[in-house]
Amino acid sequence: MEEKRVLMGWGYMAYLEGGDGRPLVFVHGAGGGAQVWSRVLEDLEVDYRVLALDLPGHGRSSCKLEETVEGYTSRVVEFLEALDLEDVLLVGHSMGGAIVIKAVPRCARVTGAVLVGTGAVLEVNPKLLRGLKENFGGSVAMMARWCFSRDVAAELLEEAREMMLQAGMEVLYRDMYACSLYSGEEDLRSFSLPTLVVCGEKDVMTPPSLSQELVEKIEGAHLAFIPDSGHMVHLERPLELAEAIRCFLS
Repeated sequence: MEEKRVLMGWGYMAYLEGGDGRPLVFVHGAGGGAQVWSRVLEDLEVDYRVLALDLPGHGRSSCKLEETVEGYTSRVVEFLEALDLEDVLLVGHSMGGAIVIKAVPRCARVTGAVLVGTGAVLEVNPKLLRGLKENFGGSVAMMARWCFSRDVAAELLEEAREMMLQAGMEVLYRDMYACSLYSGEEDLRSFSLPTLVVCGEKDVMTPPSLSQELVEKIEGAHLAFIPDSGHMVHLERPLELAEAIRCFLS
């Protein structure tokens, strides 16, 4: 997997890239980065051109802090245009899934979507938002625990915690606040692309009921539940997620 970056009007967008074929573009969730998809990318790059980006202000991308999902969506569409990508399968997790829902109606370059652990709305407890400002380390530890099933390996839990800590309080708070403001209800009314909806069976952050609602709102959408997985499906069950995407594409 090669680390790259592309010059945008506001700075650099960093991303990982590997493989050849139809482009599959992966968008991470709140407080995340491109690396969170690495295990999924390694499996899929055998058959496809896979790209995972760092949203502005995250990972190795230039700092352009956004306060809304719509703002991030504009940056992702700019990324697709900058690389002149066509026939894109756009994959998003949690806040990244919200970005995909917003991007589909406005970008003809996207011809398929995978929505992982997301929903038409993403409610955020006001106590969590307050906690991120008042006790950042403790709130991050709590969020990391909520993101996985009970039996998750300790190293994966620590990986998620470190990722959010590295993002920093301002970035993670803004991401979670953006999620609290987001609604994709209007966008889903014009959502007509082939779509795969994926959710961990033990997800408590974006419970399976939200994925079921998406399938009901998107005509012809496919639903895949990943057993023994919480919210961070791409970390906890990466091969199962990759296989679900591969089956959907075939």
